[in-house]
Amino acid sequence: MRQRRTWRSVAGGACILAALGTSATAGAEVPLHEIYFHDAARNRVGDTVIVQTNPETEILVFNGGELALEGRNLIVIARHARIDADTFIRSFTLAARRAKAGEPGQAANGPDGAKDGDPGGNGAPGKSGAAGDDGAAAGKLVLRIGSVSGAGRLIVDLSGQDGGKGQRGGQGGDGGNGRNGREQACGADGSRANGGDGGSGGIGGQGGQGGRGGSGGIVVYSEAMSPLIASRHLLIDTAAGRPGAGGDPGEAGNPGSGGIGGAGVMGCGNAGADGAQGGRTSGALPGSAGQPGGAGTAVEEETP
Repeated sequence: MRQRRTWRSVAGGACILAALGTSATAGAEVPLHEIYFHDAARNRVGDTVIVQTNPETEILVFNGGELALEGRNLIVIARHARIDADTFIRSFTLAARRAKAGEPGQAANGPDGAKDGDPGGNGAPGKSGAAGDDGAAAGKLVLRIGSVSGAGRLIVDLSGQDGGKGQRGGQGGDGGNGRNGREQACGADGSRANGGDGGSGGIGGQGGQGGRGGSGGIVVYSEAMSPLIASRHLLIDTAAGRPGAGGDPGEAGNPGSGGIGGAGVMGCGNAGADGAQGGRTSGALPGSAGQPGGAGTAVEEETP
């Protein structure tokens, strides 16, 4: 009987040790595996970047740097997150579209005088520049995050892209040359002995209209992120893109040369006057600015 009691004691002790071992394992905190935000942001489906971690075993770490979405959407789903350093999420690498390059070709020149002593024609007005490119609209950002720790900041700039500057107006056409005066003596038709006046250069073309600004994005964040907004560890900007500036007016055309007075008796056959330089202020105006984009918004996600 004594041997039997001893065996029971051993068996009972084994059960107690097993129970203690199980309790110790359950009570210990298993460290969460760190997933870095920029590594996870490589996962893209169509025009959407998806960042998602395992809620039981992983923690999403924002460890600095910048992610430009280039107009794409971003969805972040993580039960645990930590912000170690200032991390930027931008809608675009380029805040504004580039100015419209080039300018229209020069307008037609005025014709030269056709007959002796005829004036040259005026150059044609310059052509209007092309409109600037419209700014792109920002996408949508969803921050569905549970607990958040760390001393860094998450800085979100989902502003719309600024419109591009309009193209410069084209140069006005050059004035035509006045025809030389007729070679003759003074007489009834002495006026033909004068050289013709040169034509005026054409006015420069109007600058192109600026591009429209892109609309700001939409940010939806979870309830756990609200305290970060109050403490300014989550900064959000969803401003509308600014309108592009109008293009510059084009250069004026060059004036035509006056014709030479015809040879003849001294005092006859005056030289023609050179044409006037084309203007830049009468009809040659900068392009108008584009329209602004619509402002975006940031809202807390409703708990289902």
